[in-house]
Amino acid sequence: MLRRHFLKAFGGGLAATTALPLLARVNPAPRKGGSVRKLLVIFQRGGSDSLNTLVPVGDSTQYDYYRERRPNLHIPQGDLLSFNNTSFFGYHPSLAPIADLISGGKASFVHAVGYPNMTTSHFAGQAFLETGDPRNRRGSGWINRYLHASSGPGNFRGLMVDHNTSQMMSGPYTIPVSRNFGGLNMPIPGGMSGTDQTRYRQMVRDLAEDADYKGHDLLERTTDGLLGMFDAFQDRNVNNYQPANGATYSESGLGKSLKHAAQMLKENPSTLNVEAVMVNQANYDHHGGQVNGSAIQGWHAGLLRDLANGIKAFTTDLGEAQMQDTLILVVSEFGRTVAENGSLGTDHGGSSLAMVIGGTATGQVINGGGLWPGLTPHRVPWVTDYRSLYWEILERHMGASSQAISQAIPNFTPQAVGAVG
Repeated sequence: MLRRHFLKAFGGGLAATTALPLLARVNPAPRKGGSVRKLLVIFQRGGSDSLNTLVPVGDSTQYDYYRERRPNLHIPQGDLLSFNNTSFFGYHPSLAPIADLISGGKASFVHAVGYPNMTTSHFAGQAFLETGDPRNRRGSGWINRYLHASSGPGNFRGLMVDHNTSQMMSGPYTIPVSRNFGGLNMPIPGGMSGTDQTRYRQMVRDLAEDADYKGHDLLERTTDGLLGMFDAFQDRNVNNYQPANGATYSESGLGKSLKHAAQMLKENPSTLNVEAVMVNQANYDHHGGQVNGSAIQGWHAGLLRDLANGIKAFTTDLGEAQMQDTLILVVSEFGRTVAENGSLGTDHGGSSLAMVIGGTATGQVINGGGLWPGLTPHRVPWVTDYRSLYWEILERHMGASSQAISQAIPNFTPQAVGAVG
């Protein structure tokens, strides 16, 4: 009887929460080290222009070729910002908000990131980066598999800040998804007053506690996890959040996502021990109108500026101490064509650019000089397999065991990258 009432009270509203609790994991591998390391992934959806983000100015032949193939889109050398540890690349001035992180050795860049037989399909390219397997478009995500194969102190070790779960976070380890985790609560039938809502929620909790779950172990774990999630996140309403250290987030979609990501990764006002959060930045598919009047203004420049402002706010908000244990990974499914098209844009190209920012970043700018693959008429060829970068992050930053990494990045032998120390 109690179970029937409980199912009726709870059954119709589970989907409305947009989040589910963590389920049991099978034989998780132990972590190496004692501290909880954290990872924030930002996915630049659409294929960001890696060649205009980091421009090969140190090779005059390459820069001249880039300028010839992009008569309207190339960035003049005088407008590019300089690295203090390499003269081969200059970086887009829209990244100026994180210039202090770059000059301070807290930001690594890996140009020419890809994989064998790269695709120019958005759907396949994003899927390959998210599954961690360039032969698998429909599998689970590499972060999800890592969490499933490892252990940690938190009950909710992974979160997705969005309306829907991206493939990178989907799989056997259930990861809650929301734009405001502190706003999640038990679904309420319509027409109830505030007092009645409180009484109703307590009634359902009482029913859940007293229910006979015999033969329904999954329901019991799900119910306990869901109620536990409501309790754990009750002090994480983003509408009440005040960023620390004078950090200011923009009102863009990315700015709002990063603000909530920071709130969920912090261990105050309560301890959550969240280890991995993912957010998306959309609209990098700039086939036309990539620039506006000047090569450093327009569509792509605005997106990079929004990204840099968001990262600056996030790192300021977390503060130097927590950023020692936090790493930001920025990826995109592919870069753009070397040549501009007839619409002041670029089309789907080859390799992409990855950024790694935070306490364990080495500050290196990778694949310049003798490792630079050279520009072709269509694309920038790839040098570093993205899986090697994922492997390095899991091993050197997250402290993952070889067993857990092999589950996250299967059937792969990594090469050293040097982006993470």
